[in-house]
Amino acid sequence: MLPLRNYLFFIAIISCSIKSIGQSIDSSANKGNDKKLEEIIIYGSEKRQQSLLKAPSSVTFINSTQVQQFRLWDINNLSGIAPNFSLSQSGDNRNVAGIRGIVTTSYDQTVATYIDGVAQFNLDTYIPQLNDIESIEIIRGPQGTFYGRNSMGGVINITTKKPTNQPSLLADVSLGNVGQKRISVQLKSPLIKDKLYLSASILHDARNGYYQNDFTKSTYDKQKQQIASVQLKYILKNNWSVLADVKHYKALNDGAFPLNGDYTTALEKPFHLSQNQVTSMHDQTNNASIAVQHKGKDVNITLQSSYQNNYRYYENTLDADFSAFEIIGIFNNYGKAYNNVRAFTNEVKIQSVNNPSKKLEWTTGLFHFTNNSPTKQATVFGKDAGFIGIPDKNFSLISYNLSNNNGLAGYAHGTYHLTSKLSFQAGARIDLEERSLTVKGEYKKEPYPAFVLQEDTNGKNNFAAFSPKVGFQYQLSENHMVYALYSKGFRAGGLTNLSSDPSQIPLKAFLPEFSNMYEVGLKGINREKTIQYSLAVFYNLVNNIQTPFLILPDATTIIKNAGKLRSRGFEWELSSKPIKGLTLQYNAGFTDATYQRFTTVINGAQFDLNNNKQIFTPTQNHFFTGTYQKKFGENEFWTNMQYVFTGKQYFDITNVIEQKAYALLNAQIGIKISKLSVYFWARNITDRKYFSYGYDFGAVHLGNPRTVGVGVSCKIL
Repeated sequence: MLPLRNYLFFIAIISCSIKSIGQSIDSSANKGNDKKLEEIIIYGSEKRQQSLLKAPSSVTFINSTQVQQFRLWDINNLSGIAPNFSLSQSGDNRNVAGIRGIVTTSYDQTVATYIDGVAQFNLDTYIPQLNDIESIEIIRGPQGTFYGRNSMGGVINITTKKPTNQPSLLADVSLGNVGQKRISVQLKSPLIKDKLYLSASILHDARNGYYQNDFTKSTYDKQKQQIASVQLKYILKNNWSVLADVKHYKALNDGAFPLNGDYTTALEKPFHLSQNQVTSMHDQTNNASIAVQHKGKDVNITLQSSYQNNYRYYENTLDADFSAFEIIGIFNNYGKAYNNVRAFTNEVKIQSVNNPSKKLEWTTGLFHFTNNSPTKQATVFGKDAGFIGIPDKNFSLISYNLSNNNGLAGYAHGTYHLTSKLSFQAGARIDLEERSLTVKGEYKKEPYPAFVLQEDTNGKNNFAAFSPKVGFQYQLSENHMVYALYSKGFRAGGLTNLSSDPSQIPLKAFLPEFSNMYEVGLKGINREKTIQYSLAVFYNLVNNIQTPFLILPDATTIIKNAGKLRSRGFEWELSSKPIKGLTLQYNAGFTDATYQRFTTVINGAQFDLNNNKQIFTPTQNHFFTGTYQKKFGENEFWTNMQYVFTGKQYFDITNVIEQKAYALLNAQIGIKISKLSVYFWARNITDRKYFSYGYDFGAVHLGNPRTVGVGVSCKIL
């Protein structure tokens, strides 16, 4: 954490910048709306439409134009754009998201992801690729009242484009180095005017591997992904509507988990590894939902149900020792009866219609889910298992973990306007959850049949959580407001999986994790609507920290409650249009996330890790972007540049595996002539080498190298 004088220095610079830019704009009167910042309407923070500047919460909003100009192709590309927000992934397209020091590497995330109002239930069932996007909201701070479980860090709320009576057909093709190919087609059309609408999109994304496998003399982590999405919206009588949505995601990764086994030497020969066990990871996700909505005079009603399914497996044995020897591997290709995650969700939401004449705005609802996750995985010990002291070879330890979870929640929230300037808000959510787990272990050595080591054993536990939220906001003037907020977040408890480590007792319950966050913020825009700002200071205490421990060699994650975390910091977002056609944005965040009480056992020894830093949490991040647009009738030229700075962070709880601060530079330039657009893009222009992910046993994954490409987009209709 930087000293207080450094914070004051940054704030002074920002204040002076705002003042000088504002004086410059005041001296030359603004002529024309194209020099004004557009009003931003958000939805996610209170599940209702409201102005970003009126919302008493910290939200970063990214519109569809920015998604294209920033070249945001997958969720991981969002890392660093919002203050105190980061994403990491180990090469398997499953992102670990952290906000303000609230982060975990377990499958029950601390940052929830929603797509078109549907919770992407866990790391397996969500879709990482971004396609046909209307907007993205990154909501910071616990969102337990509205979003419940696993949103104690915040929410990523993604909305896709919806059809209207105006038909449109857009095709986009982008080609780049490393064999990059990305093709998308998006269709919007009314099937019956004012009655029935269709939205359909397809995406094909492929690239060669960034890594070179020196053992096989071939590339590693070659990937191919496809998404198909269809939406049908039907308008009924009396302001009722039905929206059906189906999304299908399919991916093939020839070399998942491209890891360097030793972080101390990973950068000496970057993007090179030597693995003798090569396999392909198959990943398929289906998301389907139906939403019925009624827009009334005084009350709006929404009923939404969803089904999510993910089937993910390794075709052959995955190399788990990351070496040219046949020591350890992971195998899970046992058919669709296993490693096939299913989740059902249902939500009923009733809320008042926004009406300036009424003092009370309210929302209430019920949420239900059921989640089934049957996993079967073998840890395969090969002919070289003796290298790590195993007295046997060519055998497998097979673990079954059959999980069933059910939950029910009720929530209510209200905002009461005491005066035209002062408003109070209060809300609460009650979550009830039941978790059951069945475990079994087997030993198998070819050609003999497997025999049971651990008989079928069942465990069950119930959890409950109360998540309140209170706050106020005061309108200092027409364009400036201040707010203060307290909110409580919660992450469900669970039961310990069976692993290959006999010292880790399966079915042992771990407790829910709770956070208590206090936040004060200031928002506003100048009179000419050319400078907009948002400032926030936060303080967060997290109890019963759920710390994931990776059990080797089977890579099973064991969760333990390990102590208490304190996270504090501040952040700002600034946007301005100093001259016609030029938009500047500067977002920055500073986080000090430190364990206040943390004692644990590692490899049989007890460690006192008090005052250690939280994992996957940069001390600071800065995002600066400048976009210039110039119109020539129906034609347009634009250019955009992004500077993304990520502060120092650690990847293990002992704070040994460290990534020092680094910066990435991205850019795009394009021209639109009538309905045809041509653009050039580049990411990580300086080809910076850095760790994007690290495991506590020392293996690391590198961030993507420099990539460049050209794209063509055509609006056919």
